Amino acid sequence: MENIAKQFKGNLGLFLVCAELSKSNLIAMPTVRNTKGYDIVALNPKTGKAAPIQVKCTDKRDFPILKIYWRDYEERIEETILCDFVFVDIYDLNQPKYFIVSDKDLKEILKISIKEHAHKYQKRHNLSWGEMLEKEEREKRKKQQWAIKLPQISEFEDKWETITNRIY
Repeated sequence: MENIAKQFKGNLGLFLVCAELSKSNLIAMPTVRNTKGYDIVALNPKTGKAAPIQVKCTDKRDFPILKIYWRDYEERIEETILCDFVFVDIYDLNQPKYFIVSDKDLKEILKISIKEHAHKYQKRHNLSWGEMLEKEEREKRKKQQWAIKLPQISEFEDKWETITNRIY
């Protein structure tokens, strides 16, 4: 695959998703790039219903989602995941893959993943949850980056009905 600069991957994913939505007779309107929480508004011209969509695009097999501290990860997930997500895998640029995950499912996947990671960390370092939070505060750690990996969302491939069912 030809290397695509990072700043262009987001645009590529955005317009690929717009094209896919257009195939379903939906109006796909990209938002201003600094709109918090979503990248596209999909509109059904017949019903007038709309759905915001967040797009993540990569060729690396994982999709960075948010940066968090242990202490408030559940609240941050709730604040950050505001709508359905479309993850675009452009590893094979000629055959992009789409994974459409509802906001509810994505929140659950993230919470389970982070909770499992925290449990392993606690076991490895023989720490209670409180001790782990104290250590995080004491060491002035930076927020940890969390990403969704393709195996976590493989069941959502081409599940466009996640979006279309909301607006038809």
